[in-house]
Formats: sequence, C-alpha cells, structure tokens
Amino acid sequence: MYNYTLVESDTAFREFLKGAKSSLALDFEGEFNLHIYGEHLCLIQIFDRTHYFLIDPFKVSAPLLKGFFSDKGIEKIMFDCSSDASLIRHQYGVQLEGVYDLRVGAQLLGYNGNLSGLITKFLHKEPEGGKRSKQTSNWLRRPLKRQLIEYALSDVEHLFDLKEALEKELERVGLGEKNRQGQVGVALPKGAKREGWEKINGYRYLSNKEKVFLKHFFLARDTLAQELNLPPFKVLDKQRLLGLAKRTPTSQGEFRNRIQQRNKGIEESLATLLFNNYNQALKEIEEGKF
Repeated sequence: MYNYTLVESDTAFREFLKGAKSSLALDFEGEFNLHIYGEHLCLIQIFDRTHYFLIDPFKVSAPLLKGFFSDKGIEKIMFDCSSDASLIRHQYGVQLEGVYDLRVGAQLLGYNGNLSGLITKFLHKEPEGGKRSKQTSNWLRRPLKRQLIEYALSDVEHLFDLKEALEKELERVGLGEKNRQGQVGVALPKGAKREGWEKINGYRYLSNKEKVFLKHFFLARDTLAQELNLPPFKVLDKQRLLGLAKRTPTSQGEFRNRIQQRNKGIEESLATLLFNNYNQALKEIEEGKF
C-alpha cells in the first residue's frame, strides 16, 4: 500500500511545485471515449523517488497544469509517452516537454513489450496484474477506489530504477549516445495527424467515393455523440459506419432501417444527421473535392 499526497487545489499544486525535484516519474490516467464523449485527463501520478503524489486535474486550474506540462526544466520520466503527449496537446493546447521516454532505450535493446514486461525483464520484479481491466475503469468518478489508486501509483513506482537499469545496459552495448539522441523531442507528434475515420479498420480498402461517405457519416455520428455526451460507439459502432459507406442508403427512411436503435429518439436524430451528411457527401463527390 502506497503513502501519497493528494493534490486537489491550486494552492496545493503550487506547494507541490515549490518542493518539486528536477526529475519526476510521471504517468496519466484518462478517459478515452469509453464512458462519456471525448478524451479527458483524469489523473496525474508522480513519484520523486521519495514521495508519491496524485494530482486531480479536475481540481487544479488549466494554466497551472499547462505551466507544469511545458516546463523543460523538469525531467519527466515516462514509458511510451505518445498517447499521453497527444492528450495534453488536444486538451490543454501545449506540448509536453522535458520527457525522457523509457521506451526509446527499451526498443534499442530489442524490447517492444509493455511496462509490466519491461519491469520483469530488467528489474526481475513481478508488477501487479490486471492492467487491462484498470485501463478501462471509469477514471472520471470521485472518490477513486483504493484499488485504482494503488494501480495508478504502481505505474510510476519503478520508472527511476528502470531508467538506471536501461542506461547501464545501453552504455554496456554502446547504444548510450543513440538513446540520448532519441530522447530529443521524443514527445513531439510523429507524422501527419490522421482523422478518426481514417483510423477505422478497412478504410484503406474503400474507394475514393466510399471514403467521402465514411467521413461524412463519421462526422454525423460524432455530432450526435457530442450533443448527448455519449461515447461514439454507443451511438453507432465503427463497422456499421463502414457498412453504410460501402452500401449507402439514399433516403432518411433507409438510414433509419439500417441503424435501428433501442432508443428511438437517438435513431431518429442520427438518421436525420446521416441523411443530411449524405447529401453533403454527394455534393463533395460531384464537385470532385476528394
């Protein structure tokens, strides 16, 4: 069981920053379209090698958090920072700076697994199980259950030790400099941003016209999901969207028949949006804007 300090106000966060060390182990828990609409930072867990901290981002103001995230003077030891950095860019509009990503060194040493496996391989310890089930937990709820808090803190417990172990091995095999180079800008976005509809399995096999339909149907679903504050998959799952793009209805009634929902209000609203966006897609196709 971990002893930790819970930071739930701007005043408490300022006190934390005042005593913060120059190097911190850092991890986040978030909501990613599982329980409500959108992506939301729900918890920040920190270990400074002496003390554990849980920062509640719902209670600490955005300007203070943004200053911390973008502070290059604080080294932030993380594992696989890409999705966390993306979340911070999306929600707070700042770049996560000062990141030291353990995945860089691990991959140089031929390891491509998760954090639990890395801990086992290099520290010869068995971390707590149940990672997958905890990742899908509702991190929006307050108060957080003790079991979730223990899980969250366990993710930062070994990061300092892993950094030391990895760097020792990297130096031994002559890859120390390559690791240092790989840490430069490690949290920056890699490649062009892909839109949500482009990430749907099967997208690349669609014709150009089908891709236009899928984009507009995706946006219709997203509009209703945001309005109802529901995860988009609870409005209509991705494979049914793909099916609509491949075999496209041509009337609002046809859309309603294809998307049948238990909630008839959602069904009617979605059918209306899909039909409207169908007409927008037709116009885009006719104008050759694809």
